[in-house]
Amino acid sequence: MDRVPSQLIAGCLALGALLAGCAESGADAHPAARPAGAAAADTAAAWRKPGDRVDSILTMQEHLRRFRDAMPEPDGLTGGAEDPTELTRRFLAAVTRRDQRAIRDLMISRAEFAWLVFPEHLYSRPPYELDPEIFWMQLGARSAKGLTRVIERYGGRQLGLLKVACQADTLQLRSPATTLWSPCTVHFSAPEGSEQRRLFGSIVERDGRAKFLSFANDF
Repeated sequence: MDRVPSQLIAGCLALGALLAGCAESGADAHPAARPAGAAAADTAAAWRKPGDRVDSILTMQEHLRRFRDAMPEPDGLTGGAEDPTELTRRFLAAVTRRDQRAIRDLMISRAEFAWLVFPEHLYSRPPYELDPEIFWMQLGARSAKGLTRVIERYGGRQLGLLKVACQADTLQLRSPATTLWSPCTVHFSAPEGSEQRRLFGSIVERDGRAKFLSFANDF
């Protein structure tokens, strides 16, 4: 099996306490359209790194089996919030408090990713067929970097949600049960005035629950 790049492992280790809970159980309400085929290919190329290639011996079914090992299939998303707007509101409140535990609880778990999200994702199908373990590590590395920068910039400041606008990403995720919202632009108030930023990556919404898939952002 191909060796996982060391920079990915380093990025995931940087998650520390933030994603510790995700390892146990475990790329954004709604705007800008992107070109269809080109967007999907560009997105995949952005995630793939030198050395990231599918093991030619293992099938995707086997990759999934190994990734899901010892993780029971969840009935659905747990925790998070009832919709993307409320999820964003809770995220801003947690950033204000610098409450990483609360933020961690808003993120999708490893089991939810393995059973409910990845099987319907673009990267699980040809020609990409990315090992879900590698994909999960990439999400973790980008989330750690993005979240650290958001807390450094806005932690301790009183933030209030004014509006969140996201686009349904049907290029990366096609599922009748699950919606992927990405990108999201958050319009929020801060002590110095209002701002508009991409403060996080994607939101997964399923059966009346919404959770973050990624904290990758503008910073």
